[in-house]
Amino acid sequence: MLPDPHSASGGHGPASHGRHAAGIPASEPTIPTQEGTEDMTPDQISTEGVVTSQGGVAETPDGLLTVGKTMPDGEAMLAVRNLKKVYHTDGGDIEAVRNLTFDLPQGQLACLVGPSGSGKTTLLKCISGLLAPTAGEVTLHGKKVTGPPKSMAVVFQEYGRSLFPWMRVRDNVELPLKNQGVDKARRDELVDNALEAVGLAHVPKSYPWQLSGGMQQRVAIARAVAYQPEVLLMDEPFAAVDAQTRADLEDLVRSVWKQLGVSVLFVTHDIDESVYLGERVIILSSSPTVIQQDVLIDLPDERDQLETRSSQRFSELRHHVYEQIQLAKKGFRPEETLASGQTGGHGRRRPSAAHSGSVEAGSADIGHGDV
Repeated sequence: MLPDPHSASGGHGPASHGRHAAGIPASEPTIPTQEGTEDMTPDQISTEGVVTSQGGVAETPDGLLTVGKTMPDGEAMLAVRNLKKVYHTDGGDIEAVRNLTFDLPQGQLACLVGPSGSGKTTLLKCISGLLAPTAGEVTLHGKKVTGPPKSMAVVFQEYGRSLFPWMRVRDNVELPLKNQGVDKARRDELVDNALEAVGLAHVPKSYPWQLSGGMQQRVAIARAVAYQPEVLLMDEPFAAVDAQTRADLEDLVRSVWKQLGVSVLFVTHDIDESVYLGERVIILSSSPTVIQQDVLIDLPDERDQLETRSSQRFSELRHHVYEQIQLAKKGFRPEETLASGQTGGHGRRRPSAAHSGSVEAGSADIGHGDV
């Protein structure tokens, strides 16, 4: 884990997953598929206007709930099981996260999006070991996370608070390696490579305050890259930069992800960003938080800010995620739908129910969505 400057001490395609949450088999929702596709292989089915939700439904300690895509026990790099977080305050208990279950396989870039106040940062803190969950658990390579794991790095939203202003760029990037006792020759190699990867090889002797906001965030990313984590958690890292810089940083993240093969869990409020970046978008409900849908992003692996964002498929996926966020903001609860006998999203289909959200070819463009 990266140090806190304010403390005293200063293969990337979709994986095949099982349908088990915390050892409890998920029930199989009966969702209609495209007509005439029953005997076709997935690559023969047109994706036009169709959204694939990868999650399932499972019996949990909090009742029947929608869960994210999971893998057989022991196969996931990062596993979140029945995670709950309740804050105890003088005014009473606040249930921030009710129950979250999903897996992150090795080498995947997954985005987490939800309404404001849906517990995205709380979830990330629990995953990173910075905050203890009230119930449930997070495992990394099958080992329970009880504190910040050495093989995990976090890039925070407030880059100005995560960098040491009195240290030069190179020293900021090198610091976690020093803390880990990496020898100087290896440190120099890793720092050089990281600065080159993020386009900052020309400013190693500058101070963070001498750089633009976008360049400071590149320093934070370089520090995480140099650390060589297996899992990279990013908590709305581009929220404070301008639109053009944000687009450049999005492309940087995808480039670094491909180069390193690291698993990335990227939290964002920006719907367009989640669809552009991810192989998968996990949509959270309003608080108390559960998973509303786990959506496969089947855009081409090579993406371009101009061409990808102007494609019909991008518009369809964006429409669907935006629609789900709007449902969440209006108070839609997946567990209430399940309790009433309706089924949540699972499998490839043209959804029509409110929970699924309809996405049809030629649907209206809804514009950019910062939610």
